[in-house]
Amino acid sequence: MPQDDLKIIEACLLGNSRVFSQLIDKYKSMVYNLAYRMCGNYHDSEDITQEAFVKTYQSLSHYNPAFRFSTWLYQITLNIIRDRLKKKNLESISLDKPLPDGRAIKDGLVSGEEGNPENCLENQLRKEKLMQAIMNLPVQYREIIVLRHLQDLSYRELSSILKISPDTVKVRLFRAREQLKNILEKN
Repeated sequence: MPQDDLKIIEACLLGNSRVFSQLIDKYKSMVYNLAYRMCGNYHDSEDITQEAFVKTYQSLSHYNPAFRFSTWLYQITLNIIRDRLKKKNLESISLDKPLPDGRAIKDGLVSGEEGNPENCLENQLRKEKLMQAIMNLPVQYREIIVLRHLQDLSYRELSSILKISPDTVKVRLFRAREQLKNILEKN
């Protein structure tokens, strides 16, 4: 773990809560991206991000410095997402409809020629189909696809975050890819 993170955590535990904003600034996009890619809704992703940092701050005394802070934060965020998905409180949005704030999904899932409108539209449709397929995966497969391919985490990081063995990571990732492939072939 970077020493800066540990120093910030120690300062927070000693009563200087203002320095926690440095951790928020450093990790907010990571948490938000995970939340969005797991639930597909901007508003819920913002709520999940906020809740993740509140829970993280409240649990700082339980943090184990032997592990990376980002791994611990991923675990907290995934637990919040899992709880919300179980309660089915997340309102899914259609990726076919334009987003209310006019933002587009730009996550690098499909690359192409930016200058050609036809290619841009085709690439956007591919992204939307892929994101819809990911959203249709069971939660355990969705999270491993999102963490590995959209968050670009290593197998070792996945093993640590999901608290499963590296072999289980490989098996689950294989099964998730197979299901994703089947979903995409049906559509």
